[in-house]
Amino acid sequence: MSQAVSTKLKPQYLSQLKGSVLLLQLSGDWTCDIQFPDDIDAELQNTLCAHQEIDIVQVDMTQVTAWNSALLTSIVSLNDLCKKHDVSIDTALMPDEMIRLLKLALNVEARDSRKYTGKRSTFLFTVGSNAINAVAEVGEVIAFLRNVFHASMNMLRGRAVYRSSDTWLVMQQTGAEALPIVSLLNFLVGAILGYIGAMQLEKFGAEIYIGDMVGVAMTREIAAIITAIIMAGRSGAAFAAQLGTMKVNEEIDALKSMGLSPIEFLVLPRMIGMMLMMPLLSVYAIFMGVFGGALVAFAVLNITLEQYLDVVMKAVTLNDLFVGITMSVVFGAIVAVIGCQKGMSCGKTAEAVGASTTSAVVTATVIIFVSAAIMTVLFGVLGI
Repeated sequence: MSQAVSTKLKPQYLSQLKGSVLLLQLSGDWTCDIQFPDDIDAELQNTLCAHQEIDIVQVDMTQVTAWNSALLTSIVSLNDLCKKHDVSIDTALMPDEMIRLLKLALNVEARDSRKYTGKRSTFLFTVGSNAINAVAEVGEVIAFLRNVFHASMNMLRGRAVYRSSDTWLVMQQTGAEALPIVSLLNFLVGAILGYIGAMQLEKFGAEIYIGDMVGVAMTREIAAIITAIIMAGRSGAAFAAQLGTMKVNEEIDALKSMGLSPIEFLVLPRMIGMMLMMPLLSVYAIFMGVFGGALVAFAVLNITLEQYLDVVMKAVTLNDLFVGITMSVVFGAIVAVIGCQKGMSCGKTAEAVGASTTSAVVTATVIIFVSAAIMTVLFGVLGI
């Protein structure tokens, strides 16, 4: 059994059956997108079906003068055909370059088949995989928090290795550069609270108490929460992207090889800068929210600024300010730790950097709201 195929570049193909071995002899120039013709593929499949005794398909490329990826694609397809018929392929007579590329192509194909296996479509498999991934992620976060705690202790002892200039840079990025967006959103939130309160309080003739509502709400929680969400989307995502990119570029591995702790050198400056700036941003956000409510009070209820501020100052206490500042410090730590943890645990691909950035924002936002609810109940029980 034999067949010869000739094209403009005259590549030659010949198949011979020798006992349990099917020999495929290739010769000539196999470039310019030349692949196995369909009739040859059909012949090979018919031969494998007709001769059950075939155990090995041997590809002889000793007479091939030139080849490119088109021939490699044909060999990969041949390997898939051999797998269907439980036949092994012998690459002993193929050039080393072709063997290496074939192994690489088959490894990628096997990885993709595992990644997109049909089992992932089943409900139980999906639930189990998500549960396992969640447990593994919790373990990574706990290990990261332990390392951060040790680094913090080393910092308090004066043994941590990091650059103070990095801390100042983070404070500038998370503080002064964030003022415009913090100002706008908190001003609008204060105005929204004031407008909603004005519509309701006007029904009872208690318009003057709009200052109580806006002042206490912004001071205790709203300013800290809104600011924390802004920083999670702005700085937390930036931390994850920066550290993730450093990991892709193997800069973190370089730090380890120099004997430097990435937690001390990269995470501590970001965490310190964020925790120092969040209380200041929150206090500033309180004033912006209060003035947003003042604008609505003047425009809708004809309440003067002096009357409004007088009510706010009587309603807001030091306990309220303590609660707001405490929440802002906790939120700052959450944003910094989550952003850095997602960046440090990022994979080494561009896609992984994007996924870690998105995960940092989502995770930090969820934890911010959960911790806000817990602290609200806790402060209420303590009577603060």
